[in-house]
Amino acid sequence: MVAAYSSTMKWSEPHLPADGGPPTIKNHSVTYHNGLLYCFGGYDGRRNHMTLLVYSLRDQRWTPVSAGVGNGGGGGGGAHTNASISGMDGSGGDRRGGRGGRGGHPHVTVAGTPPPGRNGHTATLATSRRHGADGREGENNDREDDDDSARIFVIGGWLGSGPLAASDMHVLDISGGVEGLRWYQPPVRGTPPGPCNMHSADFVPTRNEVYVFRGGNGREYLNDLHALDVNTYTWRAVETTGAAPQQRANHSSAVLEELEELFIFGGWNGKERLNDIHILHTGTGAWTCPRIGGVLPHPRAGMTLTALRGRLYLFGGSGTSSKCFQDLQILDRKEMAWLDVMQQDETSSNMSTWHMHEHHSDNEDYPRGNRRQGDRRSASARQTHEEMDDGPSSSSAMSIGGGGGFRKHADWRTQEIDQHDTLSVAAQPCNANPNDEDTIPTVFVQGGGPGRRAGHTATAVHRHIYVFGGSCGSDYLNDFFVLDTDPPPRIAVTEPTSLQLFERRLRHFFNDEEFSDVTFIVEGQHVYGHRMILSLVSDCFRAMFTTGFRESAAGCPEIEIPNCSHEAFLAMMEYIYTGKTPKIELFGVESGRGIDKVVDLLELADQFFLDHLKQICERMLQSAVNADTVEYLLQVSQKTNAVQLESVCRHYERNRESIGG
Repeated sequence: MVAAYSSTMKWSEPHLPADGGPPTIKNHSVTYHNGLLYCFGGYDGRRNHMTLLVYSLRDQRWTPVSAGVGNGGGGGGGAHTNASISGMDGSGGDRRGGRGGRGGHPHVTVAGTPPPGRNGHTATLATSRRHGADGREGENNDREDDDDSARIFVIGGWLGSGPLAASDMHVLDISGGVEGLRWYQPPVRGTPPGPCNMHSADFVPTRNEVYVFRGGNGREYLNDLHALDVNTYTWRAVETTGAAPQQRANHSSAVLEELEELFIFGGWNGKERLNDIHILHTGTGAWTCPRIGGVLPHPRAGMTLTALRGRLYLFGGSGTSSKCFQDLQILDRKEMAWLDVMQQDETSSNMSTWHMHEHHSDNEDYPRGNRRQGDRRSASARQTHEEMDDGPSSSSAMSIGGGGGFRKHADWRTQEIDQHDTLSVAAQPCNANPNDEDTIPTVFVQGGGPGRRAGHTATAVHRHIYVFGGSCGSDYLNDFFVLDTDPPPRIAVTEPTSLQLFERRLRHFFNDEEFSDVTFIVEGQHVYGHRMILSLVSDCFRAMFTTGFRESAAGCPEIEIPNCSHEAFLAMMEYIYTGKTPKIELFGVESGRGIDKVVDLLELADQFFLDHLKQICERMLQSAVNADTVEYLLQVSQKTNAVQLESVCRHYERNRESIGG
């Protein structure tokens, strides 16, 4: 199987001030420009809102905007601002004004007549060459330092009165930040779309037009497409080819600017919720309904679709029986597939797939994409340095014959990687079809995201997506979450330290002639060693090599070790190079021989000042103390200064009768 690449994203929740928070609303709009989020309208379960709120990304604070003095229906004049807000003038400057208004908020006003309260409208940012108050280019443009204007086009919505949705359009000029906010209604040319509610509106910069996919008008569901030239305020009906999306409302849309493509997803057609996706190429006017890979999202309405860096991010929405979702779905345009999105605990390797969680929560069978069944990928836990096999080792000291089984040590890293890869391949489950390829990327999402909701907003700000408000049933929300789609990489220190490398690789030099600078002759057999290594662990060896002993003389490459078995000396050297506890059988048909082996090793440990090995031998011999061995082992303990073994023997002698010896 060909593994696909993966990426990581992260949810967070800004720490907002407790005072003066935004209302709990749904079907509102949130539009971003120059460090500020502009929130307008919405419904709180009782009434429509006409409040304009501004959120400063720098200050992490919501600020209500009140109507200015002398508003006059769309005339000129700047906003009357009682105080400038830190980080809210669009300039990123450091100007600060006095605090006013409720809760210590700065007082911000907007000129012009604001739109009536509404929900289900659209609020679309369009940037272009500056125009006058009545839409004619060049008039009232005395700010030569600003080549572009920034305006939010508020179109349609539900006013709560009358049989039809609103058909009006209002423009909020935000070019000057909060110091120059102004509402106006420009004169328009052409034929406007008419009443529309739960529609969609997207700005296509290459065409300087806002594309409106109509949605509902209060009586019926529609699918007509209109475009507004933001320079001349001229409406036109968009002529298209190909199969247009069916009539619907409460769908979602987004534009991939670099491809000039408008995406329409899901919605409600009056009978059922949808999960189809359609693409309009705004340059040619051609509709297409492409084949999408991956697992299709549930049919839904009231979700958000946010375009960002070649991907479309779908969140939430309402499904059958008004069931709200909290899943994050990502459509990759290059892959033309819905990606695997998996929730990842930052403190563990446990992961769950949003698709799996959401799809299996309903006992309904929805159509899926062309993704193969059963090709879900689970993240494989990376083997740590401590768990990595460091090479073959013996099951007992007596079965090791040296390091001849290893390759030479010119490239340790390659050897260790080879060993790790061998283990990883062995641990992988068998695939029914080894020719299967899985090239759809996986996205791991960390942090706690928003809960179930529909009618919320999801606004792209550089690499972030800000999710605000919405409702789930009768529960109206005003919480605020941020998805970082490209968090800074975390530099991890995963490579072993020099001490870890030393410990890992030292064992490969056990009884290895390469780099050996001392040879021991034990019972006529050669045992290879390294003076520095032996000197580090044994003061006896260190003295032997440095303080005038005959063994330290130059040109003396061989040292004879008398009165010692080759087997015991080799076991001691293996312990020095590997830290491995010798495995010697003390019980059985040759129990006496096993005791002799441990005693031989104990004597060597005492002779070469290897106190840890000495204690290991004492503990091994403790179980061998009985009526037949106590006197012998007591003599051994006194000879080798094994005080703990001597204590055990003395205890046995004191309690011989109660023990039964």
